[in-house]
Amino acid sequence: MTKTNLYKDLLARMKKADAAGYYMEACWIQYAIVEDRFNSVIRHAYPTQGEAFLKTLRGLDRKLEHISEKIHPRDEDCLKNVHKELLGRIKRWKDKRNDLMHEITDTPDFKSINDKLARMAPEGAALVNELASRVRKYKAAVHRRTPKPSAANTSEATRAADA
Repeated sequence: MTKTNLYKDLLARMKKADAAGYYMEACWIQYAIVEDRFNSVIRHAYPTQGEAFLKTLRGLDRKLEHISEKIHPRDEDCLKNVHKELLGRIKRWKDKRNDLMHEITDTPDFKSINDKLARMAPEGAALVNELASRVRKYKAAVHRRTPKPSAANTSEATRAADA
């Protein structure tokens, strides 16, 4: 399954879960998508070593912090598109979600947890949509500023590869 198809499937599952009242599942999928979008920001901020760097940067908090504190100061496109206000809303949503996940086994009444999740799921869906849109804009900005190989360099590389 391609990344595009997986993403479409996750969005469809998120919507189905929300419509069926499975808010915990919807929030779980939202969290996974947010983390994936943060991974994409980091990959594009560090084109040559992003993938290796991600192996050392585990957890949504560390990725959020890295984007805010390390990438924003040196990357105007990231700051403009994946701005700090959005990151702050994502952090607050993530913290509420994590708190609820820990409350599940401490509550005698799951209904209160589910009621909170029912309020969180639409907020998470809106954040997922906004973040995905802003990451697409950031990726486009990165591609626009990345030097394109000239025709001469491409021909030389092809000749060298054929040799």
